[in-house]
Amino acid sequence: MEKLRNDFSEWLNTLQVGIYPEIRQRVIAECKITAVVFRQWRCGASKIPPLAKEKINIIAEKQVFTTNNTPEL
Repeated sequence: MEKLRNDFSEWLNTLQVGIYPEIRQRVIAECKITAVVFRQWRCGASKIPPLAKEKINIIAEKQVFTTNNTPEL
């Protein structure tokens, strides 16, 4: 089984250890999610909604998500 690409996790892995907790708290607060949902997004267990992807891109100050893997409803 091929491993799916997780842009969010790849970006988090590039952060310095000292700023990771601050970024994690910002994502949780601005996306209005729990720590459990954050961990699910990081490991790829649940999909990140398009609006949350936009907020994460703003927090990151760069384009974290290369494609929108969320299917349209």
